[in-house]
Amino acid sequence: MNNSFEKKTHLLYIKSPLDDMKNIEEILQKLLAEQDFLKEMQGRIVDNYDIMIQNQQQNADNHEVVIHNQTTIIRNQEIIVNNQINIVRNQKQIVQNQVQLDVILQTQSYLLNLVRKLTGESETLEQTNEFVANLIEMKKESIKIKPLNDPTSL
Repeated sequence: MNNSFEKKTHLLYIKSPLDDMKNIEEILQKLLAEQDFLKEMQGRIVDNYDIMIQNQQQNADNHEVVIHNQTTIIRNQEIIVNNQINIVRNQKQIVQNQVQLDVILQTQSYLLNLVRKLTGESETLEQTNEFVANLIEMKKESIKIKPLNDPTSL
C-alpha cells in the first residue's frame, strides 16, 4: 500500500463572526459585572471612610471628656490632700488640748487639795486625785447612757 494514495480527512472549524460577537458579549458582560462590583466596593470604601471620620470625631470628643475628667480628678486630689493636711493639724491640736487639759486637771486637783487642807481636812494629794478620778468616771458613765447627740450629755 502506498501512503501517498491514501485519503486523509481533516476537519476544519471556521469561526464565524457570530462566534466572535458572542465572546465579545460575554467579555462585555463580565466587564460590566466587574465594574458594578468595583463600584460597590468603592461605595463601601467611601462608607467606611465616613465611619472612620465619625469614629475619629467621637474619639476627639471622648478625649475632651477624658481631659475634663482628669482635671476634675486632679482638683479633687488637691482637695483631699488639703483635707488630710487639716486632719493632721487638727490631730496635733487635739493632742495639745489633751496635754493642756491634763495640766489643768492636775492643777485643779492640787488646788482642791490645798483648799481642803486650808479648811482643816487632812487629805493627801493622792486622795484628792482619786476623788477627781471618780468624778471623771461618773461623768463618763452618764455620757454612755445618753446618746452622743443629746446636748445634756455634755
